[in-house]
This record gives sequence, structure tokens and C-alpha cells, in this order.
Amino acid sequence: MIRILAIYATFSTLLLLTPPAADWQEPFPSQDLQWEAEYVAPKTEYAAGHRGVDFRQELNSIIKAPAAGEVSFVGLVVDRPVVTISTANGYLASFEPACTNLEVGDAVKAGSDFAWHCAPETEYEYHCGSCIHFSVRSAYGYLSPEYFLAGLKPSVLLG
Repeated sequence: MIRILAIYATFSTLLLLTPPAADWQEPFPSQDLQWEAEYVAPKTEYAAGHRGVDFRQELNSIIKAPAAGEVSFVGLVVDRPVVTISTANGYLASFEPACTNLEVGDAVKAGSDFAWHCAPETEYEYHCGSCIHFSVRSAYGYLSPEYFLAGLKPSVLLG
């Protein structure tokens, strides 16, 4: 019985973490998108890692909503402006440094212009040139945005 419950719990968790791929879109309209840094999962919840992906973008470049939802945060985090969308399926998609004219609670459609790459505070030092950091979180922690944008392929065990 315990084994059945464990299998059910694992399967239920995987269902919660599986996004409908068709619902997510590239957040940047540029055809020649330059990835600066990929997601690197931390070894533990508090360990170092890169909890998102970085895209090279010029200041004032448009950011498109990667999924439908509503704006759940607009403000400064330490020394950079952050905009977060709470998606319809419960994920949080954040961009930094990013600015918007929208307010918390405003609805966004997938693919709509909702923010732009804006200048961070003068104390902020880009860790990747002129880039935007894009992260995705669930109730279980950070996830690779590459998975949501169909850039991450499933693992295959070789025997």
C-alpha cells in the first residue's frame, strides 16, 4: 500500500510540474536571440546556482508575456526592477531588470507586450553584459525556463 501511495504521489507531482508546451511562448521577439547563460540547478535549496536564463537584450527591448496570467509583482528587488507574472497554471515567471506600465492584478495574454528591458539602479552590475534574467518558479522551487520554452529535452537513460 505504501508503494502505491509513493507512486501516486510521484505521478501527481509530475502532473503538477508538466506545463502545456503550447501555452508558453518566447518572451523576446528577436529572431537572432542570444542566450548568455543557461539555468544551473543548485545542489541544495540555499546553494549557488543560476536559477534562470539570461538573454542578451538592448535597453528598451520589448518583453512579451511567456504565458497568460496576471501581473503579481512590480518593483525593486535590491537594486533592479523586477516584473513577475503569475500564470494561469500556477507558475511565476519573472524578468529583471524589467519595467512595465501595468499594475499588480492586470491580466496579460501570452505573447502580448507587457514589459521592457529598463536600466537598473546605478549600483547594479550586470553579470552578463546587457541582458535580461528570466526565471520560472513553482510551489516546489525554481525550474528551468528552457523546459517551458521547449528548449530542454527529456532525459534519456542509456543502457
